[in-house]
Amino acid sequence: MKITLISPYPDLTSFGVRTLSACLKERGHTTQLIFLPDPFGDDIVAGADRYNEELLDDAIALCKDSDLIGVTLMTNFFDGAVQITRKIREQTKAPALWGGVHPTIRPEESMEHADMVCIGDGEEAIMELADRMQRGDDYTTTANLWVRKGADIVKNPLGKLDRNLDIYPAPDYSMDDHHVMFDGALLPLTHKVMEDALRRGTVSDYLGKTGYQTMTSRGCPYSCTYCINDTLNDMYGSKKLRWRSVEHVMRELEAVKLNMPYVDYIWISDDEFFARKTDELIEFSRLYKERIGLPFSCLVSPLTVTEAKVETLVDAGLVYVQMGVESASTRMQEIYKRKNMNNKRLMKAMTIINRFKDKMSPPSYDFLLDAPYERDADKIDSLRFISQIPKPYRLQPFTLILYPGTELHRQASESGALSNEQDEVYGKTYTMREPNYLNLLFTLAKGGKFPSPLLGFLVSEPVVTILNSKVLRPFFKYLFLGLQFAYRHFKGAILGR
Repeated sequence: MKITLISPYPDLTSFGVRTLSACLKERGHTTQLIFLPDPFGDDIVAGADRYNEELLDDAIALCKDSDLIGVTLMTNFFDGAVQITRKIREQTKAPALWGGVHPTIRPEESMEHADMVCIGDGEEAIMELADRMQRGDDYTTTANLWVRKGADIVKNPLGKLDRNLDIYPAPDYSMDDHHVMFDGALLPLTHKVMEDALRRGTVSDYLGKTGYQTMTSRGCPYSCTYCINDTLNDMYGSKKLRWRSVEHVMRELEAVKLNMPYVDYIWISDDEFFARKTDELIEFSRLYKERIGLPFSCLVSPLTVTEAKVETLVDAGLVYVQMGVESASTRMQEIYKRKNMNNKRLMKAMTIINRFKDKMSPPSYDFLLDAPYERDADKIDSLRFISQIPKPYRLQPFTLILYPGTELHRQASESGALSNEQDEVYGKTYTMREPNYLNLLFTLAKGGKFPSPLLGFLVSEPVVTILNSKVLRPFFKYLFLGLQFAYRHFKGAILGR
């Protein structure tokens, strides 16, 4: 079997696709990877095709001898996936398989475009599918798959979820028959191109390093209403995290050091790396320091940050952490089901992280903006809290997207807070903040250098009453948009694009 896997994601790490490729190769199948980073990025154009038709023709030409073509997607890449799949079905005879979070949550919608949809974890399903197709057996009963069969759709149940992640190989970075859209053309993926792509990653750019991104776990222990993890856990009837063993991770990273010598730091993108048991973090730190020895970063939660954990991991090479705050409003914390991550707990975690400021880059703290049910008073609470955060730090303010399948999406749909899903979900990106006075303050505070006393003054009641008034809103709207345009123009000029 020859199986082509296509990723529309903006980066080339695509942990899931690369893991599927490695699994298929272990079964003796041939794989081809095509990376088509969404050309719109954060500047979605409503109703416009994502890809140039000529480029897509070149990509599909590579698929002509494929027996199966898979496309991975999240909701905000839905339109691009539809365009890619339309070409697949027009120009090849291979069935098109969709996988990823969006097909898992909305299989009915996905089956309007694909021949098959994978729900949930994909490794066992795609290996079984490929083996059955290879043998000429009936594959319409493969667990985790919905399959078109004539005018009908066979809806198979979920298979057993294997908790042992060590049974799966490390992601496929072989560059064997890998292709990438680069500067508007489709090119073979080389180590030179990969090095440049990894260097442009968000955290890589911030740290000034070339980062390799990996995951050592799957799942999340929390039930935040804006996140899909809780829904995915409920599908399998389990909320437990699944971890790769420390040894399994070390072997992957040793191979990276050997085969990708330009990598000079490791980016661990687990939802909650600090949730590992303390003895496992100690083991990780010891082996990482002995066998890898590169700087690394990870995501943390305010509930799992302890001085002992931070100290142990900093000694092993931890240089940067990212933590979700989301909101410092008690009201919004309750709406998000994060009231146990209250301001006292948040500040305690930030204070611990700050104690290691001489050994780490400034941490990033994430905030969610423009959420349904959010009021100006909630943003003001967050801004006042920000004025108290110990420096240095960085802020990452994200626009909340109501992803299908989340509890908040359901609530907003039922209450009418979500009225146009195409515009408010499918056509929205994390950077589309509302241009207003309070969001401007979040933007000004992003670098962590905005004077805290001044920020506190600007969100004091008399100042907000004047500057956030209806009379001045048009002024701040255009000031916000003007600064945003100037920043993007300046950044584009610096990066040469």
